[in-house]
Amino acid sequence: MKSIFFTTVNARKFSFAVAVFMLFSFFSLPVSAKSKSKTKKTEPPPVEYDASAEAVNLKLPPRKGAFPSVSENVLAEVENGSPQSLKNALSVLKKDAASYEEDELILVNVACSLMNIVWPSETYIFDAPPVTEKNAYTGAIDSARQGVYDSSTGNTDFLTIVLPSVVLVTSEARSDYYAEAEEALKSALKLRKDSVLANYLLGLLYKRMQNYESAKTFLKKAHEGTENNLETGMALIQTMLSLGQNEAAYTGVKKLLESNPQNKALLKLTADTAYENGDLTGAEQYVARVLQQEPDNTKYILFRAKILVSKNEYIKAASLLDVYARTDTKARDYLVLRAKVQKDWNRNITAATKTLEEALSLYPDDREIILAAASLAGETGNTIAGKNASQLVDQILAEEGDNMTALQIQINEMVKNKKWNEAYKSSSSLLKLKNRPEDAVFTHIEICISSGRKDEAWKLASGLYSSNPSDENVLQAYISVLVATCRNGEAQRLINQLMSSGSGKLKSFLYYQKSFLDSGEDAILADLRSSLTANPRNRDALYRLYQIYYAKKEYRKAQYYLKQVVALSPADESLLAKNRELTNLVQGAK
Repeated sequence: MKSIFFTTVNARKFSFAVAVFMLFSFFSLPVSAKSKSKTKKTEPPPVEYDASAEAVNLKLPPRKGAFPSVSENVLAEVENGSPQSLKNALSVLKKDAASYEEDELILVNVACSLMNIVWPSETYIFDAPPVTEKNAYTGAIDSARQGVYDSSTGNTDFLTIVLPSVVLVTSEARSDYYAEAEEALKSALKLRKDSVLANYLLGLLYKRMQNYESAKTFLKKAHEGTENNLETGMALIQTMLSLGQNEAAYTGVKKLLESNPQNKALLKLTADTAYENGDLTGAEQYVARVLQQEPDNTKYILFRAKILVSKNEYIKAASLLDVYARTDTKARDYLVLRAKVQKDWNRNITAATKTLEEALSLYPDDREIILAAASLAGETGNTIAGKNASQLVDQILAEEGDNMTALQIQINEMVKNKKWNEAYKSSSSLLKLKNRPEDAVFTHIEICISSGRKDEAWKLASGLYSSNPSDENVLQAYISVLVATCRNGEAQRLINQLMSSGSGKLKSFLYYQKSFLDSGEDAILADLRSSLTANPRNRDALYRLYQIYYAKKEYRKAQYYLKQVVALSPADESLLAKNRELTNLVQGAK
């Protein structure tokens, strides 16, 4: 029995060993051999194992962009970024808070943030659930809210490229990111050239950089992609004003106002644009509408005073300046306007001079104040803050040689002091400027006559007369040149033709010019007296009568006429000196 039992146990051990061997042999067979084995189940493909690795690397299918749960059309609407496109996208994305996928939630928050930050004038309410995960998209917007350009977004798609530049809307404090933002927005427009958002932000960037031509291009593109949107429209109009395109800006802002008649910011821009376009009546009406909504807005109280001064309505302007002075007497615009009212309305040169001296002490480098002081100094012959008109305008021209107002004051000073060659040089520079004053050419003709450049004077005057023979200023310039160049026959014919129908001012001029054609003293004196009958304030006729009687040593009569010239230019030191000389001569004659 014992042997039988042993044999049985050994047999069992043998069977177990055989089974183990067969199993080991099966897993050691090559793949081809395995495939030949008959199994009822399909075996899964083997996993390749890298002995040097700590984990098995599985190849996963590529992810469908950053927003796999969002359709391409909806994403395109967000990337377009116009108010209407964002509304379209949000209407599709809207669902219960618990139903959002994380990528949908991120895109919803991006769209809502763009509506609130970039397009605040658009009324749209959407309660977006908060994002639960950190991400480059809402992170860039949060940075922009804090005035920071987020350069860590990775620039992996359109939105990560564009969103950092939203800081252009939220803050103007920094400029150190402009080059990076410009490159990013250009790259974004290569991906989606019609994006209203990208065009608008790049336009704002160029506007901030004072590259107004480029700004206009992109802002116009953005505005065309919106419907009367305030933000794009106002930015475009401001850019046009910076380019000096006042008429186009005024047309655009009035159209925009039709759709937004009560918007205060737009009313203010319309008032500014009307003023720059020369529509003083319109500007005052728009300012009045602003003050209806903001009656204590001192800035626009002062602006209305400025408009009234421009309209020569000094009584109303003075009242508004008194109102403004209750809160501030140091503002630059207030001081400039107060000085102008004191000079032109109150005729108080001393007070105007004092006001401008105060303005210069507070704003020593302000060009408008320097020019106002130079203009007053030039008109009166006085010094302001120790400087005469020429010294004051030299400050401006040293930095801005083509400043038209400064050039005009400089030329007037040179003409007054009979510095004809210097005046000719400055006047020639003024004529080369694109937007020069209309009367600059008439002053230049006078300078050419006085400096001996009669051929140039003739060329200019004859050209003006050929193109516009009925303009009174052109007629005066043409007749002056006819007389100066000894074209006496044509001058006499034209004077006779105009004498019967001309205005009092023109008749006075004609008699004055006719006196140069007369051959006898009696005829000359008769024409000069006729000139003064037509216009008693004709400075040229008064001064010539002074010269005639002075040459004849009839000093009392000479002084009679000179005193009238002095009354017209009471601060002209050269005239005052001549008058003092005559006083001594008259007293000596006694």
